[in-house]
Amino acid sequence: MKTVAIYLSIFLWLLTAPAYGDNAMEYFNLGVKGSVTHKKIEYFTKALELNPGLTAAYEKRGLLHYFQGNYDKVIQDYETYLDLAPAKADAYRMLGLGYLKSHMYDRAIYNFTQAIKIDPQLTGGYAYRAEAYRLSGNDEKAIRDATKATKLRGDPRAQADAYKTRVKIYRRLGNVELAVADSRAAMRIDPRIPRFWGRRYFYKYASPEELSKAGLIALIAIALILIFKLTIKPPKK
Repeated sequence: MKTVAIYLSIFLWLLTAPAYGDNAMEYFNLGVKGSVTHKKIEYFTKALELNPGLTAAYEKRGLLHYFQGNYDKVIQDYETYLDLAPAKADAYRMLGLGYLKSHMYDRAIYNFTQAIKIDPQLTGGYAYRAEAYRLSGNDEKAIRDATKATKLRGDPRAQADAYKTRVKIYRRLGNVELAVADSRAAMRIDPRIPRFWGRRYFYKYASPEELSKAGLIALIAIALILIFKLTIKPPKK
């Protein structure tokens, strides 16, 4: 029913396309060039009101909705995009992320799978399908997909997220060494990961030898600071 409504709106637009087509592209270009997210969304929305067949506007608006956390709108925009445009791996990936964030794991897995069928080297397809498998309780498939993602050349953020998925599984299973190794690998690949994330896993899962070494280094640093303070004379008044 929704698809019929979309095609009907496109048909109606075609009847008035000569009058509004140029204006739709003007709004679209304003959205592309803009720097404020909510204004960009407004421009893309206006462009789509004038031209419901402007598929690129659905794609760009859907991405903005994702970063704003409006996952129901992400799903709506990317489903519409895929109804109208040739299938594209990244569109399926984004639709999968919308479903993943909405806790609809079966639908997320389906769309990530479609993305992988189009592009078997899509790192994000495997990485985020791994997380969907983990959240749906299938650790075996989650580890398989996450491992595949870590071996592909591509999006470093997706690779880091694949390592993080494995960390969560290894943590729950009590596999300390693998959890620590993967948390460190995630931080090496993606420096945007907060350092406290890695430290949290290090101190929770590090071996006694590693903790002893860290403690010894800390004691030496404290001792050097104290010696330095004692040996420096205060300036004469």
